[in-house]
Amino acid sequence: MGRGGSRIGTDMTETLDRDDRVRHATLAAPRAYRRGAPRVIEGLPERLPEPVRAYLDVLPEGRVVGFNLAGLDRTGIPVWFVALFLEDPFYVGAMPSGIGYGATDDEALIGAVAEIAENLMPSVALLPRLRARGGDNEDQRSYHDLVRVYGAGAVADPLTLGLPAGSPVDRDTPLDWTKAIRARTGESVWAPLDVAATDYFELRQGYQPFTNLITNGLGAGPDVDFALGHGLLEMLQRDGNGLLFRALDQGVMLDLDGIGPETRAMLDRLESLGIRALPKFATDQFGMTNLYVVGYDEDPARTPAPIALSACGEACDPDRERALRKALLEFQAARVRKTFGHGPLALADTVAPPGYVESFIQKALPSLDLEESRALQAMLAWIDLSPAELRGVLSETVYSQASTKAFSDLPTTSAPDGHARGKIARERLEAAGFDVLYVDCSPPGGGIGVVKAIVPGLEVETMSYYRIGERNTQKLIERDHPLIRFGTPTDTLLPVRLTPEAIERFGGQPLFDVALAEQIVGSHYPLYREPESHHAPFRYERQGRRAERRSA
Repeated sequence: MGRGGSRIGTDMTETLDRDDRVRHATLAAPRAYRRGAPRVIEGLPERLPEPVRAYLDVLPEGRVVGFNLAGLDRTGIPVWFVALFLEDPFYVGAMPSGIGYGATDDEALIGAVAEIAENLMPSVALLPRLRARGGDNEDQRSYHDLVRVYGAGAVADPLTLGLPAGSPVDRDTPLDWTKAIRARTGESVWAPLDVAATDYFELRQGYQPFTNLITNGLGAGPDVDFALGHGLLEMLQRDGNGLLFRALDQGVMLDLDGIGPETRAMLDRLESLGIRALPKFATDQFGMTNLYVVGYDEDPARTPAPIALSACGEACDPDRERALRKALLEFQAARVRKTFGHGPLALADTVAPPGYVESFIQKALPSLDLEESRALQAMLAWIDLSPAELRGVLSETVYSQASTKAFSDLPTTSAPDGHARGKIARERLEAAGFDVLYVDCSPPGGGIGVVKAIVPGLEVETMSYYRIGERNTQKLIERDHPLIRFGTPTDTLLPVRLTPEAIERFGGQPLFDVALAEQIVGSHYPLYREPESHHAPFRYERQGRRAERRSA
């Protein structure tokens, strides 16, 4: 399942003028949806899988609209888009939505509605804690403050949570905190709200988090254990591939001799459609298969929209065959998702209900103006390229082929369901010394589980937000990569924020070269951060960007 919903302020790199919205959060509670109450549902099949109904039953009040995006590409795999038009004015500008995919419509529908729940329920769950804290900062405490009261084992150290290089935050910095749960023991652990929150709605007025809020680690399922496993597998996926693909693609192709019949049939069908799929190896750390699939249309003229060429499917799973199946399906779904969200508005209109795209833009416009400008500008640059031109941009990185690795050599462990996969992921992390924490965001009364997993030491967003700790520092040193230096800090050589013990293990203070990171990412930034759906084509087509760029 990918990230497809509208998230107000999430993953932004600029200081936001959000005081009015956050002040509103401290004064008014969102209205809860009454279980069993009738809900307007448009576009979904009459017979819905039971998990879909379970998710819908706990979401806030609002009209549900769904439709299949499969018509945007010739692969034809089910890709369902489902949006929730919230009725409560508390959520001004919010357009929670999800995109699900699978081999069947049921798989895709479950994924789409589960994504809405995992994106929205953390905000609903954390808001009462926000109101309890009030609007001032009197209850802010530092790591050291909390350790003196609760002990070191009951507080997550911010220096282990992937601070941005050069961050001023240390163990004496006052922060906002929330309660997490240690999976191994059930104990309560204080975690900075900066990594627990997923949306700026969840922060009190004036609070500036020490890093950009991200959804990595969110999971949903029939219960908490399933949801936690889902979140952990995503964290392992991103921790494992973050420095090995996109602009840093290592070009390790998979030799697929001996793969199963379902995945072979998918690859053969893509080939027959003129789509070259490139399954690649990332890592097998923790005994998990971590791989990804990229690819392109052999005939550029058959590309649904140029942005489809940047599609990528990722997977991390104890079962290597399941990992390949998931990555192949996600690759196909990503071609559709990106075409719908960032291709021409008229193309999106061909699969959406009449007036939907326009309604979405108008509903989400309050948040569109707050979006990260770098992501928007980078996507606008890509919109201006032909398929052949964009393929050229990606040819030396995303499509690179430098070596091969046998699929049959990858580790594999049977895991028949989500509970088993999650159990394996947690046990292997804990065996390696990682402390698995989670914030329980499940709605009261049971029915579904939603969590935000937090694993100190696992890392994400190094190349986009310069978040880096001991783990990625060590990986770059082992590759003798110039992104890590030692010596005197400068404006662009920034200290990696580490514990004193980690600095001692490195024999000195590592520095991360943010200027080199920006240069490496360069024109590939839309692979790391995308603007909200329809935002770039809206600006391009409706607000004169096309004319501006053509006359430049």
